[in-house]
Amino acid sequence: MKFKTTIQLLILAITMISCHKASVAVDVSYDPATQKGTLLVDDKFKFKLSEDSTSTSITITEGGHTFKLNNGKEFKQVISSKGGILNLNNEDFVVMSQPYGSDTEFSSNYNANLDFTAGHHFVVIDSMIYYSKTDSLENISDAKLKKALDMNKRLGDRGNFMKYYKQVKFIEKDWDFGLNQDFPETVQTRSSESVTVSGNLTYKTKVIPATLFKLYAVMSPQYFVIRNIKDVMESKEDLKEDIKKSNKQMEFDK
Repeated sequence: MKFKTTIQLLILAITMISCHKASVAVDVSYDPATQKGTLLVDDKFKFKLSEDSTSTSITITEGGHTFKLNNGKEFKQVISSKGGILNLNNEDFVVMSQPYGSDTEFSSNYNANLDFTAGHHFVVIDSMIYYSKTDSLENISDAKLKKALDMNKRLGDRGNFMKYYKQVKFIEKDWDFGLNQDFPETVQTRSSESVTVSGNLTYKTKVIPATLFKLYAVMSPQYFVIRNIKDVMESKEDLKEDIKKSNKQMEFDK
């Protein structure tokens, strides 16, 4: 009897351990103009959504949950063990990358000395490619953009350090810094925890709404090239450049 009781207790203990759910951090993204109020989780936990912000951070257990915003319709969502974003506003998001030097300090020159032979930094949104430049004076040809697109097609996420997430209710965490975190001035990393390019730079990532990313890219032409994919595949910019070179050569020969 004692042996049987011991076995039963062990089984019970193992079951309790296996059923234990870890607490995970989740960023709740919402529209403060229409979605401020209270987010109710599992009819038990209430989280205040401020009208002075577009996101808030909550901690809940991994697994299935029910959510209800104010008097809206209740919905169910499975939260993974990695955490992520509960996307109440059905936004698109982009994961950006930021280089840090070998001493783990923030690189003041956003894209200085990147070794793009190890991969590319771009996203495609609505038939437009947003390509991160290696330096402000670099001329990005259509041929180079085609090469980046081809590499990403062949290698998938392994060939690209930026990602685009389109309108899903929950986005599993695949970044270092969430919506309510900024890129720090310095980072402490281990080689197994980060992507290192050329041995001198370490990359960390942050997720932001796609609308903000597109605005940042448009306002920062020194960092980004924005092209229509169709134009890239037809090499329109390269053809224009060839015509310019040809005209200059003709003027020189006169």
